[in-house]
Amino acid sequence: MRRLRRVANGRPPVSYPAGSMEENAPESPPVQPLIRPGPRVRVLAAVVLGALVGALCGGAAAWSIYQHYGPVQRNVYQQISGSTSTQPQSVGQLAQANAASVVTIATQPVTAAELADGSASLVDGVVVSSDGLILTSAHAVQGASQLRVGLADGQGYDAVIAGVDATHGLVVLRVSGVTNLDQLPLAASVPAVGDQAIALSRPASGGLNVEVGDISAVGVTVASDTATGQSLQGAINIDATALPGADGAPVLNAAGDLIGIVDTITQAPSPPGVTALSLNAAATLIASVSGGAVQTPGTFGVVSSYLDPARAAAVGTSPGALINSVAPGGPAAAAGLQVGDIVTSVNGIAIDASHLFDPASLGLSPGDTAEATVVRGTTTDTVAIQVGTAS
Repeated sequence: MRRLRRVANGRPPVSYPAGSMEENAPESPPVQPLIRPGPRVRVLAAVVLGALVGALCGGAAAWSIYQHYGPVQRNVYQQISGSTSTQPQSVGQLAQANAASVVTIATQPVTAAELADGSASLVDGVVVSSDGLILTSAHAVQGASQLRVGLADGQGYDAVIAGVDATHGLVVLRVSGVTNLDQLPLAASVPAVGDQAIALSRPASGGLNVEVGDISAVGVTVASDTATGQSLQGAINIDATALPGADGAPVLNAAGDLIGIVDTITQAPSPPGVTALSLNAAATLIASVSGGAVQTPGTFGVVSSYLDPARAAAVGTSPGALINSVAPGGPAAAAGLQVGDIVTSVNGIAIDASHLFDPASLGLSPGDTAEATVVRGTTTDTVAIQVGTAS
């Protein structure tokens, strides 16, 4: 009879003949490991095991959160082009960094009593060149009997008008005999709908006022309450609280660059919120007076509004500049443009929110001749139009 016997080392059982010496031999002790782990090895093993358990539990918890809530939000900081800082600037930091560029302009002689009761004729402006060019709105200095510029450091200077752009409601003043002023740089690109806009002004109560909003519309034509009744083209709308005392104040983007000038239009139908004047027109006007000459920007002699692709498609026509009115005897009238025409391109540049149908937006000066593609009903034609001088 054979009996099976299991050995301690886990190897397969071996059968022995009945009555043999192997059958009656005492069982061998269990096989011992060659090296017994010491205290340090056992501690290390415990640590590794704990780490593995923690990782597994943590991964399971993270997967549970992901399934329930979705990906976890991460904060990403983007460095602004041209900035040496790797951290984003807050609105307050931008305001303080550019406060020295915001100036106060007295358009009438002011008494202490007028300062006390808030009736003083004070408006805003912004330094756009270190040698004394100040940009403001034409509405702000309308009817001025004097132009006295007050800087943030307490210095005051008399100023003269160096350039006017009535089509876009802008004025550049010149202060002579100054250097190293803190100027605000112009943005490299025109603003777009949804961009952040920050208006900086100096209220009658003193200090610095900041209004923040988002751009709700670009390329807007609005009515002005100036004596001429000139409609202003290329404006932008900002969904912020309108500030009656902020006429001529600068509007910045999130990088701290100038994108427009506040115009406190009061004639209906003025748009809600804040109206800011054209960046392209401001850049053209500043460039025209930087050499010391007093120049007037060009004009096509029309009032137009931008017809975007969606509205154009809805009415079955082409996008571009819709002609709202034509000045008698002006360049557009001489070229044969009519109310209702749509200018789709000028010199091969498509008319859009960044390139409106006005010389400043297209980089044209008085005397230049441009080729305009015009849609009238179902007919498309090309006409030559000479840039005139704005009055």
